[in-house]
Formats: sequence, structure tokens, C-alpha cells
Amino acid sequence: MKNKILYLGEKITKITSGADLVNSRNQELLECVGDVTYLPFVGGRFSKMYFKATDAYLKEIDSVIGKQYFDFVFIKHSHLGRACKHIKSNYLGVKIIMFFHNIEIHFASEYMKTNGWKALPFYLAIKHWEKQSVRFADYCITLNGRDSRLMQDIYGRHSDLELPTSFPDLFNETRAKRSVMREDKEPIDYLFVGVSFFANVEAVQWFINNVMPMVDGHFHVVGKGMNKALFHNVTNRVHIHGYVDDLSDYYYCARMVVSPIHGGGGMKTKTAEALMYGKTILGSKEAFEGYEMDERCMLLCERAEDYVKNLKNIYPDFVNNQSRSLFLQLYSDEIQKSRFTRFWNDLKQKNGNC
Repeated sequence: MKNKILYLGEKITKITSGADLVNSRNQELLECVGDVTYLPFVGGRFSKMYFKATDAYLKEIDSVIGKQYFDFVFIKHSHLGRACKHIKSNYLGVKIIMFFHNIEIHFASEYMKTNGWKALPFYLAIKHWEKQSVRFADYCITLNGRDSRLMQDIYGRHSDLELPTSFPDLFNETRAKRSVMREDKEPIDYLFVGVSFFANVEAVQWFINNVMPMVDGHFHVVGKGMNKALFHNVTNRVHIHGYVDDLSDYYYCARMVVSPIHGGGGMKTKTAEALMYGKTILGSKEAFEGYEMDERCMLLCERAEDYVKNLKNIYPDFVNNQSRSLFLQLYSDEIQKSRFTRFWNDLKQKNGNC
């Protein structure tokens, strides 16, 4: 008999961000081990302050749990500490699993550095509710070792499982060969993929300012919310595309991927995605955080000079077989499904094969 699982949040039907991709992956994993009921968020007063865990939503939780039994509640993000506390305080028999996309208080600190005191309310809310998540969750899942260490250092608690970002293998060798030449468009020499999140905007602007004047070639930026108005010094060799329905053509046509990110937290899903498409990646330490480094396909660049040197000296194949190999060994959904299933079987044994 499968476990009964209540998932706080909506069923993902469309991927628009890295967080969506991880949440969708987690939902597929849960559906493999249990019967999942999804509880979408509802409106209510103080929604922003409570990160959607409003009084109205807590009543929805009570209504659902009151009508049927659940073995586990899976909470998709650590800022939902108010919901976590409410469930643990009222339903002692339900085990709570909290997923950490990053350690939010660390992210909030980075955000304050960029946005100043106007970010203080966000910082204080995150500090309070994430602490409640760590306190009341029965099991905590992080993306990588850095987040596990941060959890231990900040909250004095270890992660129960590290479940890295992963992707289904969408690579198509025939399409890859066919898409290399785009005679009607500018070549994609350097590709950046990411939504208009502050750390991504900073990374793109930094690359435009510090690297593009020193190298030849065309730089393409793709991601939800990205538009030319966000940037300055945009030349005819810089192309801002914004949201696109299908990223694959950009990846197949890209000579390489650049990821000069210096802020944020968690794991960068775009790194796993680039490996899946067989790309050579030039990136910062932050871009590679949580990943197994392989210099045959992942080149660490911390200064503009590092990017310039590598961009001038390497001319990789459109498909780097080592990237594909690393992805299949460590970051495919199939690999993470195996790890999660082992973790779940251990949970069942600890909880009396519920």
C-alpha cells in the first residue's frame, strides 16, 4: 500500500524557472512512492508576510487533514514555516518533510547587500519562518553540501538527505547535429540562461561590462523577465531574448554556456541543464556550487581575465561528451530517483512501515 502524502502547493504543469523544475521533479518522485494530494495556495490577509501560509490556507489544511489520514506532509519550501508549525502543533502523527531550495536566511542576507534596508522586512520574515521550518519539520532535505553545512552552522541541525538538482534527459542527438548552423540568425557564441532574478541580472551586466569588450563573438541571454531595458552598454553583439517556449534550440546552437553568478544560494539548475545538453560551461564558484567539478567540461572563472583567456583559447565542440557523461552519472532524474527511493524506504522503516 502506498503512503498518503499531502503536498503543500499546486501541481506544476508549466516550467518557468529553476524552482519550478526542482518542484516538478520532487512531485514526480513523491508520486512514485505515494498517493499525493495537492493543496494549492489560497489568498488571504498578510499573504506576503506569511509567504502564502495565511489563516485562510491554514484552514484549508485543517479541512483536508480533517477529512482523510496522511502519513506525510511534504512542504516545498522552507519559508513556509508557519504552515509547518501549525501542522506539527495540531497533528502529531503526521510526519513533515521540508525541502530547502537554499538556506533562505543566507539568500536574504545576499539580497540585502544588493537592495539595502528596503529588504529588511523580507529578511526578518525569512529569519523567523525558516527557523520554524527547521524546528518543526521531522525531516529536512537540502540540495547540496553547502546548504547542509549552513543549516548545521546556523540552526544546529543536519540535513537528512542531499538531493541535488536533476533533469530528465531531453537530449536529442539528431536535433543537436541539425541545429548547429543557424544561417538566418546571429551565432550563439556565449549563452546565458536564467530568469530576471537579481543575481542573474547582475551576472549578465557584469559579463557585458567586463568580458564582451575584450572578446569577439555574440552573447545571448534567455530567461523569463529578461529584457533589454534591464541592462546598459548593450551592443549589437548582445542579444536579450526574454522568455522562450523552448530553450533547447538555444542550447543546441550555443558554442558554450557562461555563468558568471556571484550571489544567491542552493544549486543553479541551469548548470545541470547545460550539462544535459552537452555544453562546455565557463562559470564562477557560485555557478558550480554543489556540483562535482570536471575541468574537461566545467571551467572555473572568477575574474574577467579568466573568462577572456578561456574564451580566446578554447573552441569546444557543440556537444561535449564529458558534459553528457557527467550529467548521466550524477544529475539525471533517474539517478536521483534511486537515491530518493532509498531514503523513502528508510523513512518507512523508521515509522513502522506506515
